[in-house]
Amino acid sequence: MKTGKHPKSSAFSGTVTNISLPDLVQLLCIGRNTCRMLVRSGTLAGSIYFRDGEIVHAESGTSEGEEAFYEILSWEIGVFEGDSSAPEKETIRESWDFLLMESVRRREKR
Repeated sequence: MKTGKHPKSSAFSGTVTNISLPDLVQLLCIGRNTCRMLVRSGTLAGSIYFRDGEIVHAESGTSEGEEAFYEILSWEIGVFEGDSSAPEKETIRESWDFLLMESVRRREKR
């Protein structure tokens, strides 16, 4: 048995099936997390960055900012991973609760 210290991992991953992506985002915000969440759905991929529980940046394909966030949250099923990467820029200024409500409004509009 090793007695050395193991580095603490701050990464997480999973499949979004029993919890909706908006619910997962809400959990990260309420928990005041600082992280990057990578989301994949088929051939689509995107990233959402959180700082102290606020969503500060998102990117997907050629989109970034709020539009990329709404695009990612429109995906029905996917796989996510999280790590402690910091955003290179901040493109989102709206509060996380506004962003989630707007994403729901856009989904219902379709």
